[in-house]
Amino acid sequence: MAERKVDALEVDPGADLAPVPRRIRFEALAVPTFRWYWIFSWISSTGDGMENIIRNVLVYQLAGAAAPFWLGMMVFAHWVPFTFFSLYGGVLADRYDNRKVQLVSQIVLMVAAFLVAWATLGGFVSTWWLFGLLLLHGFAGAIGGPAQQTLIHSMVGPTKLLSAVSLNSTARQFSQVIGPAVAGFIVVWFGPGWGFLINAITFVPLLAFLAIIRVRPLSAPSSLPILSSLRDGLRFVRRRPFIGGLIAVEMLGVIFLGHTFNSFLVLFAHDVLHVDDLGYAFLLVGSGIGAVCAAMYLAYARDREHSGRFIVGAAMLEMAAILLFAFSTSYLVSFALLFVVGVSAVLTQSLTNTKIQLSAPDELRGRVMGAYTFATQGMRVLNGPILGGAAIVFGAPLAVAGAAAAVLAGLGVILARVPQLRQER
Repeated sequence: MAERKVDALEVDPGADLAPVPRRIRFEALAVPTFRWYWIFSWISSTGDGMENIIRNVLVYQLAGAAAPFWLGMMVFAHWVPFTFFSLYGGVLADRYDNRKVQLVSQIVLMVAAFLVAWATLGGFVSTWWLFGLLLLHGFAGAIGGPAQQTLIHSMVGPTKLLSAVSLNSTARQFSQVIGPAVAGFIVVWFGPGWGFLINAITFVPLLAFLAIIRVRPLSAPSSLPILSSLRDGLRFVRRRPFIGGLIAVEMLGVIFLGHTFNSFLVLFAHDVLHVDDLGYAFLLVGSGIGAVCAAMYLAYARDREHSGRFIVGAAMLEMAAILLFAFSTSYLVSFALLFVVGVSAVLTQSLTNTKIQLSAPDELRGRVMGAYTFATQGMRVLNGPILGGAAIVFGAPLAVAGAAAAVLAGLGVILARVPQLRQER
């Protein structure tokens, strides 16, 4: 019988079940499809990191004294679609080709990026323009997020999943190294409109790659009705306290701090540390460097070596660093604390994501990741109004410090009430 010729871009995760020697590092990069996907995703996320900085600077300029409120509302606009569509995004991931779902999501993201560039270069951008386009941006992320996670799993298989997830998380964090630096120079020299346009162009390589690759799914598409599919995914999570506890650990930080803390860094840079836009941009480099260090550590580690207690400890370390950051008036100290935030955030997110995916059966993985996305991204809609409102009343430093202290206390309660987090690996 003639052997079937396998396309170089087609992935067979079933062939990747043999134990991987411990001497191999960043083993997910040995998969050609994932390697190119990771590179193009990093380019896109760098543009996104650049856009975040430019948008925060623009909001700071447009809103004036109301900047804390509008910075919080931008976070609300970006994440509220995740509240309503993340679970549905999980259903899409189990029902359709993940590659095609992500392709549609990326097209919508690129359209939103071009529209904000057009409005800014045209001189008619406003806070409401930014708010509306962030709603569109968030919708695309919500429907494509679970599909992205399961697509990565299909690319690399289970034995390389921790490596792939940590590299993917690090790529997003590392965008804080390149994106903010580039954004700082662009804002100073050319203005925000050109930065937004460059961000829109960074979507093109990933879109082209997604259009040509073929990835073999790990399971057959689900044909269950949508409501039944949703119930099955949520039921699976509810019956496993270890998974529910891990989700709760991330969700707690998301509710009280989340992306709003990152948005507030512009306030700390200008009003507390008294640096300019370039200093603000390079302040974020600290978390990016920390993310790279975490990825280096995970390259030597295995998922089974980390208990739930380790993950909760990493989350606590992140909150302690944020608490200290809130009271810092030294640029160097603040930079170092953001380094710790970057390390602990990548450890928490990568290990949680990997453990949840490996715990879910192939046919339910999209919906389980949809529940995870809802809890860790959909609930971010709360931190904008909460932290933004607290910052208006008490000021950004006290608001951030109070939120970090509340999360620290909550993490201790979760660890005490979910014994599986102290026992299971």
